[in-house]
Amino acid sequence: MSSTPASPPPNKPSPEERRMARERTFLPARIAFGENGALSTQCTVTQLSSAGARLNVPASVTLPDRFDIAIPQRGFNSRARLVWRKDDHAGVEFDQESELVDDLSPEELHAKIRELETINVKLRAQVAELTQQVSRLTET
Repeated sequence: MSSTPASPPPNKPSPEERRMARERTFLPARIAFGENGALSTQCTVTQLSSAGARLNVPASVTLPDRFDIAIPQRGFNSRARLVWRKDDHAGVEFDQESELVDDLSPEELHAKIRELETINVKLRAQVAELTQQVSRLTET
């Protein structure tokens, strides 16, 4: 497994010069590599376009030149190539134009919304339960 040496991002082009518009995000993601994705680590996507992303990955994590990336909140999976790495930041390029939620059909968007609403209901129930537990523990 090879790793791209730490290097700063290339000269930053102005937003007008970029191939794709970037979206500022704070999305949890998972990077997987090795045989059948046997090795994986969490990261955070801080900028996203259909061509690539800027990631926050701990500097202690060695990244290979190519890996799989999944962004569950966007229903997105792609093969990626490491373009640059500096400290806890990395720039990646997706193998091909990716299909983000913006590219989904109305039916697919409705299905995704229903799925996320179901997850939201479960999370709200967990928060309510945890709030009750904290209240019981802090009563004097």
